[in-house]
Amino acid sequence: MNRALSLYLDLLRFSAAMMVFLGHIAGARFTGGLFWQLINFKAEAVTLFFVMSGFVIAHVTATRESNAADYAIARAARIASVALPALLLTFALDQIGLQIRPELYSAAWGYVATDQVGQFLAGLTFTNQLWFRSIPVGSDLPYWSLGFEVWYYGLFGVLVFARGWRRWIGTALVLAVIGPKIAVLFPVWLMGLAAYHLCTRHRLNQKLGLVLFGADVALWVAYETARADGTLPNFFPFQASLDLVTSYAVALLFCGHLVAVAACAEWLENWLNHFARPIRWLAGMTFSLYLVHLPLAQLLATLNPWPPESWLGRIGIIATTFLSVAVFAEVSERRKGPWRRMFAGLIHRTVPQSARIP
Repeated sequence: MNRALSLYLDLLRFSAAMMVFLGHIAGARFTGGLFWQLINFKAEAVTLFFVMSGFVIAHVTATRESNAADYAIARAARIASVALPALLLTFALDQIGLQIRPELYSAAWGYVATDQVGQFLAGLTFTNQLWFRSIPVGSDLPYWSLGFEVWYYGLFGVLVFARGWRRWIGTALVLAVIGPKIAVLFPVWLMGLAAYHLCTRHRLNQKLGLVLFGADVALWVAYETARADGTLPNFFPFQASLDLVTSYAVALLFCGHLVAVAACAEWLENWLNHFARPIRWLAGMTFSLYLVHLPLAQLLATLNPWPPESWLGRIGIIATTFLSVAVFAEVSERRKGPWRRMFAGLIHRTVPQSARIP
């Protein structure tokens, strides 16, 4: 993966996280409907995350994570460095907010006040979405996607690093544990893997890349227009917030976009290099922004002295949430080193070399 494509992916990751952030901020309790146009694109942004995750995992396993131990350590550090602090922060903020304005913690937007311990444990073990479960994790509604993503890491790890009968038995066991709801979107994640290999093994020339880029954008606009008009089916039997048709369509279009951009990346390089430092910095807080913006904004809504429609209130909630996320990222997402060392020590101490997956 060249520098230009890496920077472009970082920019896309942050943009997708901002789409989710602003889509939630559009809620009436936060801003009185500001950015309401983005509400329906939150799920599509998650689809982009799944595809980019597959794309990046394909790259790291092809270039530096060549064995199961390195892969497991990197994935565990990446997830735990943000997920565990996010869980602790979410439930702490929720308890404070509930004492101030309990009416804002409503089932109408997805908050469930019962079984807080069960919610925490389900989030901690990433079992919140197994089979037909849909367990919320406090006010952190975006956390649901980790109940998919983490299992995709595991499933892919078994497929890549296990050998012989262990690969197929292990795959069958993982699929039996996760159930159809998670499994049905695994191909979306694998599309990112396919896009990476297309970019690296069958790279288009720049002219074809530009043609594909234009055609892909045109198809995407046409699809979104038809979807907005209500002329496309809306069907996902397992979770109301997702649309299986849209997930696959958006994933395919996004894969085409990545292949096209990879072919044209050199044309973007000069422009991207001018903004490399801010892009890298913003990308370094993407996971944090995605995962903790809603609990932070929810607490701020309980403290907001102005009406949600007030611009002072809107700017206050948006700016304070964003700055708080930046601080959170400094002590979580940007501090994966200690987590890597901890997981490396656990694996090296508890799993003998001879027993590790070859």
